Amino acid sequence: MRRVSTLLATTLLATAACGGLRPRTLDDCRADTPRPGPTQIMPACVDTVRGAMAVETEYLPGVVECEVGGFRKTPAVLEAQAIVARTYLLAHLTRQGPDAVVRLDGRFQCWKPPTSVAVRRAAEATADVVLHRDGDVLDANYAAGTPKRLPDCAPKPPPEAGYPEYATWDEMRAAWQAARSAGRKLRFPGVGWTEILTTRNEGRDGLAVDPTPFAPKRPTNRGAFGQWAAACLAGRHGYTPPALIRHFFGDDVGFSLDLDRPGEARP
Repeated sequence: MRRVSTLLATTLLATAACGGLRPRTLDDCRADTPRPGPTQIMPACVDTVRGAMAVETEYLPGVVECEVGGFRKTPAVLEAQAIVARTYLLAHLTRQGPDAVVRLDGRFQCWKPPTSVAVRRAAEATADVVLHRDGDVLDANYAAGTPKRLPDCAPKPPPEAGYPEYATWDEMRAAWQAARSAGRKLRFPGVGWTEILTTRNEGRDGLAVDPTPFAPKRPTNRGAFGQWAAACLAGRHGYTPPALIRHFFGDDVGFSLDLDRPGEARP
């Protein structure tokens, strides 16, 4: 019955977006949706441009579907993405307020009606898990990156990824940052260029963790998740969701719940 109700709610939201029924209000959603998880860190609902959605059963599965649904045969990627997307949402609502309306496109987190059982399982398996350091919720940025990877899953050089003007990703990143500092936008074709926004922080902690240039420099900027890199690490090297998270955000990242023992607080 719960699954049928969730699918019906998603259908109603899609209908409302096309000019049919009025979108569900945040108050209505909160009345219908219990607070999720043992820690109840996340709000039950989030307001979106298509109306309010239950965070764990509607919004997050839809984000995972849109962002990495193509990796449904690699559950570790789906679960890691669910954790990162949940954290990104919480960080935003913490800054903007619980009633903030969020976009459903690439300017925030893209969303589409979840059709895969795998993405729903990923959200359910990681319910209420968010990332923090010293009690502060991480920014938890992420980007696609390039699918062109070396055997160790490091990115191949820009010329092999379609960007012959740059010899290294560091050079490309420096050019992008210089343009931003000058108030200009340096545009690149495709999405592979977003590799310059992702980070590799495995084995690092404290001040050794590299932030992402995608967000302001602040204690909660601990890097950015790379979707193609995560798919490579999980598929070729068997990385688990926690290992993927630490690869991008550092060894000192904290989880609101211990993923190895669901329901128990992590020390």
